[in-house]
Amino acid sequence: MRLLITGGAGHVGSPISRKFAANGWDVHVIGIDPDCALPGVSYTQCDILDYEALRAHVEGCDAIVHLAAIPSTRTHPNATLFDINVAGAYNVFEAAACAGVKRIAQASSINALGGFWGCDDRQYEYFPLDEEHPLHTTDAYSFSKQLVEEVAAYYWRRSAISSVSFRLPAVWSDEMIQQRRLRESLAQSRQQLEDFRHLPSSERQARLTAARQRALSLRARRIMEYDAIQSGASAAEMPADDWLFDMYFFDRFNYWTFIHTDDSTAAFERAITADYEGAHALFVNSDRNILAYDSEALLSLFFPDARGRRRRLAGAESLVSIENARRLIGFEPRVRSIL
Repeated sequence: MRLLITGGAGHVGSPISRKFAANGWDVHVIGIDPDCALPGVSYTQCDILDYEALRAHVEGCDAIVHLAAIPSTRTHPNATLFDINVAGAYNVFEAAACAGVKRIAQASSINALGGFWGCDDRQYEYFPLDEEHPLHTTDAYSFSKQLVEEVAAYYWRRSAISSVSFRLPAVWSDEMIQQRRLRESLAQSRQQLEDFRHLPSSERQARLTAARQRALSLRARRIMEYDAIQSGASAAEMPADDWLFDMYFFDRFNYWTFIHTDDSTAAFERAITADYEGAHALFVNSDRNILAYDSEALLSLFFPDARGRRRRLAGAESLVSIENARRLIGFEPRVRSIL
């Protein structure tokens, strides 16, 4: 099998490239770096916005994994981010259509829901979240991921390209977990939560209200976007060492999800080899939350207005359902917990 992987030398892409090469597949990677060495893989520098150059790399491929993108609002102006992420995805699918490629697996994001990078207080209708939940994007990155899913759906209608757009959460390798001392940090967060839950209700609510007001004020000013980063406003105004603010501002919009690199790699492999048709957006993540903490307790603290339940969450069950990925491609996370 001949495969093209865009962005195949990055954090998510490198283990995919290695695994596909180990399968005995003919793997070609393109990226923006001038030089890159990956065992068993050929590499060429290519900008996905250069359609003619991209099309030449697509010719003769059986399938494509599309990972090349700007991964946040922090590093590029919104117009640049949008162009690379959306026009880049369009180019990949258009080149595939012209070359007769009928299978693409691409990286969308859990942020296609809206929330983490957004400028308002995202509301949710129910938990666990699934692919039927309405999207509400208010930042260029999340909007771009919403649209790459639409690009995939368009090319199913137009050219019968079957595809999966994975709504990936944070992707953790063993090396990253150790370097960032993630287990110690998560254990500390668990204890802070447990202590917080035993405070008097009035004190607990007052502190949550203060965290919410501060978070919404900063979000309204688009504090995580490129312009704020460049001006220094983001670093100057984000509070330091405030675990409750961090959990309210950041963690709750990740829904305490994660996926190990081994499992993200397995998901992309299944997306290439499984028997399905159509264009599908799929959540893939661990089936437990990253804190290994009671999920209903997390919801009661940080999403008290989201009372709808597709089903009651048992124990530390993930707030994001992976049932559709299980059914469509046989995805099953092997790394269920970091703690």
